[in-house]
Amino acid sequence: MDSVPVNAFVPVSVVIPAYNEALRLPGSLPAVAATLGRMPGAEVIVVDDGSTDGTAAIAEKLLVGLPGGRVLRLPWNSGKGAAVRAGVSAAHGESIVFVDADGASDLNDLPLLLAALEHAEVALGSRRIGGRAIRSSGRRVGSWAFNQITRSLASLDIADTQCGFKAFRGSEAKLLFSLARSTGFGFDVEVLSIARSMGYRIAEVPVTWAEMPGGSFRVGRHTPAMLVDVMRARRYLGRSVPGVNTPAGTLISTSPPVDAGPATAVPVAAVPVVAVARPVEPVASRAPLSPPRRPHPSSVTPFPLAAAAGPEAAAR
Repeated sequence: MDSVPVNAFVPVSVVIPAYNEALRLPGSLPAVAATLGRMPGAEVIVVDDGSTDGTAAIAEKLLVGLPGGRVLRLPWNSGKGAAVRAGVSAAHGESIVFVDADGASDLNDLPLLLAALEHAEVALGSRRIGGRAIRSSGRRVGSWAFNQITRSLASLDIADTQCGFKAFRGSEAKLLFSLARSTGFGFDVEVLSIARSMGYRIAEVPVTWAEMPGGSFRVGRHTPAMLVDVMRARRYLGRSVPGVNTPAGTLISTSPPVDAGPATAVPVAAVPVVAVARPVEPVASRAPLSPPRRPHPSSVTPFPLAAAAGPEAAAR
């Protein structure tokens, strides 16, 4: 397990928040290490969120021999949002990705998320588009209900806010997570609300996902705190960064939600947005940024990364 050399170019950092994941890391972390091992200069950061089962020691053992692999230990259990924020703060990547420790997400989809960052500041893995997710009916209903709440209270017109597989441009990730305050499982909603208020473009990418047993999330214990996070995200409604007005834009989606029928192109509606002053200039190897855009709730256009979902998607 090696640290990243000073001033070394890091194309992507993958942050893995882990709380009492000693049993599941041996099945998930080798796949991450194998994928990142094919990307010279990439780093993996496992953030041990105050585990009591030896998660950090197991992660260190599994990362031996992986350049850029390291473990960050939090002194006590602080919550998933806090763990991801700590990992993003420590990351060096041009792109920063976080993925859950359970192995539910297929890392073969990582190139798709990274490719989406050529056109957007934020790329979200989505289980509700593309029809590639395997999950129980109970989890599907719970996800749908929470999505309806976020749409109603936080006005986030995003198919899947909670998938634990998201990618960001590096400097934007550091800015977003430095502004976020949520520490629990609902941190995604606040981060995405901040991104929208700053005019960042958000791409949704269908990913392969399979529900895994175990995990620390408990509906009765954690749902109330997630609802508080949604209410906290409401503070960003109507906010925007002072700057120069620019033309309106869209939420970028690779395919429609599985319950939305065939893909259709929707005209872009005009919405006042503002330019954003970014703390770091884009890296030369990446396509120059066009003016940042705020997603409009009724505007969804196809994104040229994958074909639209087939008829079988509606059954999922």
